[in-house]
Amino acid sequence: MSHELDIVDIHTHLWPLEWGADGSKRISAGLPDTVLKKIVDPASLIDEFSSAGVSLAVLSTTVESLFGMEKPADPHVIVEVNDWLAGLVKTQPDRLAALATIDPFSGEVAAREAERALGELGLAGLVVDSYRDGKFIGDPVARPTLAVAARFGKPVFVHPVNAPQAGVLIAGAGKLGNSLGRGLMNGVAFLSLLENGVLDEFPDLNFVFATLGLGAVVQAARGGRYSQQNRAAGHRPNVYFDTMGDDPSIIAILVQFFGAERVVAGTDWPILPALSRQTLAQNLAAAGLDAQARSLVAGGNARRLLGHVLR
Repeated sequence: MSHELDIVDIHTHLWPLEWGADGSKRISAGLPDTVLKKIVDPASLIDEFSSAGVSLAVLSTTVESLFGMEKPADPHVIVEVNDWLAGLVKTQPDRLAALATIDPFSGEVAAREAERALGELGLAGLVVDSYRDGKFIGDPVARPTLAVAARFGKPVFVHPVNAPQAGVLIAGAGKLGNSLGRGLMNGVAFLSLLENGVLDEFPDLNFVFATLGLGAVVQAARGGRYSQQNRAAGHRPNVYFDTMGDDPSIIAILVQFFGAERVVAGTDWPILPALSRQTLAQNLAAAGLDAQARSLVAGGNARRLLGHVLR
């Protein structure tokens, strides 16, 4: 029944051309040229996803990818990028959705742009960095942006960023060490929601995290909202984790801990290739998911988050 699987990839990236393989403003973070060429080419994404059987790609352009971790985030550039993303979606509304680029650590400035992006531009949600300027997403400075997303009923994707000690991690373990550091920052951001009252202040706001931060579940499981008792009773907050691929062992862990209704398909394209409809169906089944759970993880949960009807 794999031909019936509706796949929504909630974690894909495109950059404006001037930040790409030949752009003078590029913040490449050591990405290979093959990736840099794809990440500025919407046609590459459309072609690859169409061939693989992916129904909808959810685009994002992160603040870190535009400015790095040290350079100030220019609000005028962020406005231009959000206009660009909205224009891309208009060219392929059945194949593309986009999350607005927002720097929530800039307070009211970010909230005003979130208001414009979700209201005037009609973008599907927000993508924010896990950490910036010494603050994680649970910090009070991000509350104005989160309040806007909550009012619009749109999700917030909390994206990994390089750890402050990235150089040490790369020296010790290469690219995998750097990825683990990014997972650390994403995991701490997840815990910052739990520890700083964000989920109480915005009980209906949906958050999405990358599976790079999965190690944080060890701490979250110690008690509170993700205690064994609460998980067994199905009492889980509106926090989702993406699959970052289709490894059945990882998917099984995600579903067991968060529940099938809180896991969404994602790749980090073009870092990882597009999900194959046939392979994803096989791996979701290998993870022990029944037909309903497979449908939720592949695309149903993401469409509910984004407000996209099944096409």
